[in-house]
Amino acid sequence: MNKLLISILALVVFSQSNIYAQKTNDNSKSTGFVLKKNRPSFSIRFPSEYKLEESSENKGLKTEFYKSFLGEDIFMFKFSEHKNPAVSSDNEVYLNASVESFVNGVGGSIVNKDNIKYKKTNAIDAFITIDDKNLNVFYRVLIINHVQYQLIVITKSNDKTSVIQNYFNSFNSPVK
Repeated sequence: MNKLLISILALVVFSQSNIYAQKTNDNSKSTGFVLKKNRPSFSIRFPSEYKLEESSENKGLKTEFYKSFLGEDIFMFKFSEHKNPAVSSDNEVYLNASVESFVNGVGGSIVNKDNIKYKKTNAIDAFITIDDKNLNVFYRVLIINHVQYQLIVITKSNDKTSVIQNYFNSFNSPVK
């Protein structure tokens, strides 16, 4: 898989006007590649060393985007802190709009989309194909305390391998 093509694809999907890239030190360690934050409060375990790709704050929206490579698979994680009180975990319209926006951004098609629960909050899992690139995407979006989280794996696999499943299962955030 062409890593340059995927990197360009990821930048197209996550680009917004007036966003600036900022290199910062992340907290990945050789003992586990765990990304952990206190504000917002979450942790996720990447299967390989990760890198902060983008960090921005614009008009009340703080966003960070991380990426990790394992073989030909790309593991991505993005969170956005929304100041808008309308963005809440029970807002299925916003969750569905996030899925549709992602699908349109990558030029993909939804094969399967499921409403799921993460602890007490609503979430959506989607399986997306990008036919012209011969790629698949496992995608999850959820909102906890006005923070939108997106877990994304781009792969050639049609199946959610144990590594992909472990990545999704490793996400942890308190739900109030």
